[in-house]
Amino acid sequence: MIAPLLFCAAMSLTVPEELPPEGLQSRFSFGIGTQVGLGNQGTAGLIGSLRFHGVAGLDLEYDFNRVTSTPSSSSREVEDLKFTPNFKIEGVVHFFRDRKWSPFAVFGLGLDLGADFNRTNMIGGVGVEFPFFANRVVFALGFRLFVPRPADVEKQRERRLMDGNPVLPAYTDYYNFDQYQITMSVRVYY
Repeated sequence: MIAPLLFCAAMSLTVPEELPPEGLQSRFSFGIGTQVGLGNQGTAGLIGSLRFHGVAGLDLEYDFNRVTSTPSSSSREVEDLKFTPNFKIEGVVHFFRDRKWSPFAVFGLGLDLGADFNRTNMIGGVGVEFPFFANRVVFALGFRLFVPRPADVEKQRERRLMDGNPVLPAYTDYYNFDQYQITMSVRVYY
């Protein structure tokens, strides 16, 4: 339901005549738009993008909703390290750029801005962008995984050992496909 609305919004945008035709293909471009995510937790928010020659860049995302509760900073539960962050800083690398589409990979960090301690996880994923209107409007689909930082995993495992618990969770309990997100975004580039 959201995808057709995003597509219709993108199609209704017009490119002013005085702008050069490069858009996303120019040496440096800035984009701003909206994105929604579906998965373990639904998200909706804003996305800002910087692109260099249309092949590499940086994305900043802020979601209006966040995880419902924050565990204690000394939690011993595996599930407390898995969450969908509400602020994301991602590096983007395009494998190649065609006139009609471009596959990309993302990697970065996700932060829970509502926590009163450093609650961060790592992000990795892939996606594809579809440019419209002289490379000014981009519709993107993506798939992302969120995994805990190795330092957080080791701290939690150490706390469990110090509590006298000789049975530790397997690393596959921490690093798996449990925390994922499918994203859709529409951005306008200048």
